[in-house]
Amino acid sequence: MGDSTSNNTMTIQDIKSKLNNEEQIAFESILTKREFKTGDILIRENTIADKIFFIEHGACRSYFIKDSDEITDFFFFDGDFATDFASFCSGKPSLLNLSCIEDTVVLEMKKNDLEKLYRQSITFSEIGRLTAEFSFLVVEERMRQLHSESLEVKYNWMLKNFPLVFQRVPQYYIASFLGVKPQSLSRIRAKISGKTY
Repeated sequence: MGDSTSNNTMTIQDIKSKLNNEEQIAFESILTKREFKTGDILIRENTIADKIFFIEHGACRSYFIKDSDEITDFFFFDGDFATDFASFCSGKPSLLNLSCIEDTVVLEMKKNDLEKLYRQSITFSEIGRLTAEFSFLVVEERMRQLHSESLEVKYNWMLKNFPLVFQRVPQYYIASFLGVKPQSLSRIRAKISGKTY
């Protein structure tokens, strides 16, 4: 999620800064700018995620279906790379859907094009490794926080590290992400705000 206080982010600009002129031209040649509307689906479950999206403007969420309910898995904002990284790396069908929760502009990169660049340049290969490691660390931190702490602790952790979630995401998606009913989230928000309920 792009507004994390972590300094381990990797943006398109960061990537370009590590490339020489020839490599920058090669990299820019595989970027396709695309515009999506709220509700558009970028990745569907049971299909292979063979693209990665850099979000220039907008917001997306990944989710899966369990017992006919949508369970939010993650949020992505301006400056984030978004995809189902497990499917993207393994080539196996995705267990997730990725949809826009705002009108969104992305730079799209196809896996085949990226792999060609990896083979052409050690620099590209290293960038790919660093991006994958960063994505893994973000997911690992999220899993540790969201599966080992109380709802209040999880809420405060999100508020500190991902404040944009509370400014731009509907409460029922946040509740789904935290694994609680919207009413429970409302009570925690009221408690933290010093209100009675």
